[in-house]
Amino acid sequence: MRIIQITDTHMSAEPDLQARRVRDLARTIDAILTLPAEEQPDVVLHTGDAANWGQPEEYALVRKEMERLSCPWFITPGNRDSRRRMREAFGDLGWLPEGEGPLDFAVSAGPLRLVGFDSKGPKTNKGWADEERLAALRRMLEEADGAPVVLFMHHSPYVVDEIPDPYQFADWEHAEALNDLVSDFPNVQVVLTGHVHRHVRGTVGYAPAVTMLCVASDLRKGPAKALADTPAWMAVDFDDAGHLLKAAMETAAPAVAGAAAE
Repeated sequence: MRIIQITDTHMSAEPDLQARRVRDLARTIDAILTLPAEEQPDVVLHTGDAANWGQPEEYALVRKEMERLSCPWFITPGNRDSRRRMREAFGDLGWLPEGEGPLDFAVSAGPLRLVGFDSKGPKTNKGWADEERLAALRRMLEEADGAPVVLFMHHSPYVVDEIPDPYQFADWEHAEALNDLVSDFPNVQVVLTGHVHRHVRGTVGYAPAVTMLCVASDLRKGPAKALADTPAWMAVDFDDAGHLLKAAMETAAPAVAGAAAE
């Protein structure tokens, strides 16, 4: 069982950015599609900031590229996303909840339960997990009924020492409470996040956590800048029972990346 994670496409309706952001996502999808059969994903997860301004045109461009994948795919919102516009763009696919509230959802994939947690906060670009939000997360984890869980969200609820502001939740007590909650569920195999535009690792509860660098190559930060515009993704492998084997960042082979750029 293999999951591929991508994040932070920041698709833009602005003419001077749109071509580049479309190219970055298209090249990433191209590279995934050209992986050998044994390395193809069973699911692709996008951990938010799909759009830069939350505009319908941006989500239409994201959907057009994601639909080229040969496996199911899911997107959880980031701070730059619009919940209403995401519902309009992806609601017919069956995995987003109806209504006007947060975009939490859970779906099954093989032996895994994939739990998407909406960490978008009110009037902040940082994460949010107040009592109401944590109650929703607990319900989803309880409903997994012990099945191996992949928890994915936009913001990292662990200290990211590699960046100037290592605390990426608006209220750090929210992040601490989220960690305590996840500690109650040893079936959580891995936590996947984005937001900081670089690749870092940590733990959430007792689970390993990985943060993937952004697809939008012009926004990459820190060591991720060295990749320039090379397509990259997080490959997460599980055994037949759904237990985590490894999570490793992969990049497109130079020949593939070059061909995609032409």
